[in-house]
Amino acid sequence: MELTEQDYELIAEAKRTADRLHLDGIHEVAAALRTGSGQVFTGIHIEADVGNVGICGEVAAICCMVSGGRRDIALIVAVTSDGRGNYKLLVPCGRCREIISDFNLEAQAIVGTLERPYKMQITELLPLKPYT
Repeated sequence: MELTEQDYELIAEAKRTADRLHLDGIHEVAAALRTGSGQVFTGIHIEADVGNVGICGEVAAICCMVSGGRRDIALIVAVTSDGRGNYKLLVPCGRCREIISDFNLEAQAIVGTLERPYKMQITELLPLKPYT
C-alpha cells in the first residue's frame, strides 16, 4: 500500500524519538503510532540485562497511547538507529504483532526499507492468530 505524507511524517517522528535517547553499543528501537483519530504516540525500547524482560519500542508507544486514553491503533512504525543518522525500518517482532492485533485487527505496520516503505495489515504479519 502506498504511503501518504502523514505516513512519512510518522516515520520521521520515530526517527526523532530514536535520536532523543541514543546510547552507543545498545540496540535502539523507537516506534511511533497513529490512532484512528490521528493522534501520534511514540516510545523507545527499554533494554534489560535479562533479554526477555525488555520492552520493545512498539509496546512502549502502545503504553503511551493507552495512558493517553486511546486504544485505536491505526498505523505503527518501528526504526533502529546507529546514532549517526543511519536508520532502518523494522518489522514488529512476534510479541508486538500479537499486542498490536489485540488492539486492532485492522491496524497496519510500515515495513520494508526507508527507500521503499510500504504498509501491511497486522493480520498479514500474523496470519494464524487464534480467535480472529
